[in-house]
Amino acid sequence: MNQTSMQPSGTGTKQITRRTVTRGAAWSLPVIAATMAAPAAVASVPPAQQNVIITAGCYGINILGVGQSFPEFTITAVGAPILAGSTFNIQGTGLGNLTFGNANGAGFLNIINGTTAQFTLSQDIPAGSSITLRVTGLLSAQVLRTYTMSVGNVLGNANSIHSDDSAGTTLLGVSVFGILVGYCGRS
Repeated sequence: MNQTSMQPSGTGTKQITRRTVTRGAAWSLPVIAATMAAPAAVASVPPAQQNVIITAGCYGINILGVGQSFPEFTITAVGAPILAGSTFNIQGTGLGNLTFGNANGAGFLNIINGTTAQFTLSQDIPAGSSITLRVTGLLSAQVLRTYTMSVGNVLGNANSIHSDDSAGTTLLGVSVFGILVGYCGRS
């Protein structure tokens, strides 16, 4: 069998054979394969540690009935992202009476009827991140109402803990000297 040898220029002392190169390549393949597989193993989170958390609160200023405040709902992805196309339901009487913020362009709201709306994500929520959907105003005065957001259909996240799949808050809308003012409280 004929072996081809390679010599570095300027030295005549060491020869590298084709067999030496092949043997070195064969030993390096398992190391390269293990290195490429490691990031995927580290990045995957077991389904039991994946969760979607919904919280409700109020934003704005309302001190002793002066000022106004409105409900907000926050959706948080834990352990894995929540993918675009996931849906969340909002329930409450008089939903058509409210105006909503756009959650920084993260989705769109479809008011299905006077008591039900659906918020659909148009972009992913990365693991460890949140988006907030806010009620930004009232179209007319209303009595004290409770509004609740709940998980609809979640994509990309196992959502293994269901005790935090919904949250609610209340809103009272009154007209003060012809100006609509909202007063938010926790339910």
